[in-house]
Amino acid sequence: MTATQKYLFDLQGYLLVEDVLTDQQCETAKRKITERMQPLEKTPNGYDANGTWHAAWGLLDAGEPFLSLIDHPRLTEVLTEIIGPKLRLEITYSFVRSKGCPQFEMHGGHRGGRVNFRYHVQGDRIFTGLTVVSFTLQDIAEEDGGFACIPGSHKCDFHVPPEDHKRLFAIDGPLVRNIAAPKGSAIIFTETLAHGAASWQGDEPRYGVFYKYNDRAATYGYRPYRLPSKETLAQLPPEKRIFFNGTWEAFGPEDNPHNEHAEA
Repeated sequence: MTATQKYLFDLQGYLLVEDVLTDQQCETAKRKITERMQPLEKTPNGYDANGTWHAAWGLLDAGEPFLSLIDHPRLTEVLTEIIGPKLRLEITYSFVRSKGCPQFEMHGGHRGGRVNFRYHVQGDRIFTGLTVVSFTLQDIAEEDGGFACIPGSHKCDFHVPPEDHKRLFAIDGPLVRNIAAPKGSAIIFTETLAHGAASWQGDEPRYGVFYKYNDRAATYGYRPYRLPSKETLAQLPPEKRIFFNGTWEAFGPEDNPHNEHAEA
């Protein structure tokens, strides 16, 4: 992680990393997502989706390019410095949103102190918990309705006052910035950052791919529902399979007490 990357992540709560996927990988990913996606009746905020929101789960079971992204060096060189040297991949999924869809309202924006939602800097190190990598499979301009956030909100120690929440967290409000990103890039952001998405305005659906990482000694979601299939795990090399180990930091099995290599 370069000094510039560290500065930008600490300042903004997110970092744009370009040239993570090739054009061919992006097109293959979109095709496989389209084959797996299912319509959602409701958006994550509870709005009627009306055919404009779809979800695809179990992306790792679809093979490449999703498997290559587990430990992509352009990502892990950042993640290991802001989370820790031992990473867990908690979940992978895709939301596909069509033109005019309901927005994904802003959420997060408070570092809270809990192990999964924390942010602080000590010395030359950044320490955060649950962290998201959002992959961009098409060119996205600010006005398209891709990733949106309130830069700097990941450091906030105060909750937004309820009477001002709607105004301050409005997608089109003065605090929110819509982030442009070129095809093949990734946006890495801490879950403590206030984030969401405006209504998608592009003619081609927005193919959002999300990988959520955590320290290997912590977990946020209930693991059995989030793991790849047993068949996929068995085919992964140890350096990738270790991202799905159980949760512990020490005093584990006799042959692997510190969670340093893949479970059998």
